[in-house]
Amino acid sequence: MSNLSEAIPNRVRALRAERGWSLAELAERAGTTAPQIMKLEKSQRRLDLGWIERLAAAFDISESALLSQEPARPANPFLIPLVGEIAAGNWREAIEHREDMIFPPVEGLSEAAFALRTRGDSMDKIIPDGGYVVIDPHEADLREGKVYAVMNSEGETTIKLFRSDPARLEPCSSNPEHQPISLGREQFTVIGMAKGAFVPL
Repeated sequence: MSNLSEAIPNRVRALRAERGWSLAELAERAGTTAPQIMKLEKSQRRLDLGWIERLAAAFDISESALLSQEPARPANPFLIPLVGEIAAGNWREAIEHREDMIFPPVEGLSEAAFALRTRGDSMDKIIPDGGYVVIDPHEADLREGKVYAVMNSEGETTIKLFRSDPARLEPCSSNPEHQPISLGREQFTVIGMAKGAFVPL
């Protein structure tokens, strides 16, 4: 039992860090106080069944996932990872960092779907600067009038609307400085189709 009591608090700390929550945030979700969470993480308080149930609910994972040392998958299948940033403008190096799990207001997503924060105003008519866009990599075939996250041969990314005649990636911007990218001049790969966009509160 001593081995278990040592392993579980470390798991609690790791799960909290993975989500970027403070002690107070986890405490609020678990209906307790930050000092109690700190005691659990430092093995100063025994993690009994009651605590396991409360913390699993707070993390939105199963109780067995709380006890496991494997990376946890959310119990809610509609949560997707927010994995970084993408340029809504000129090609720019993507910024990758797992930030959080979010609940996208989008239906019909594959399990591979993820969210990105946009930086720039080349798509501000549909995706505001700093907004979130939900990308589904299982939908990578270019279709007229759909928005795609794409990557060039230098590993830089951007997000644009596809137009087929002539084939181009087009901005949807209130800023006239942004110009279409003609297909054929630059090699690129499609990361995935944008399935929705929203502004975080």
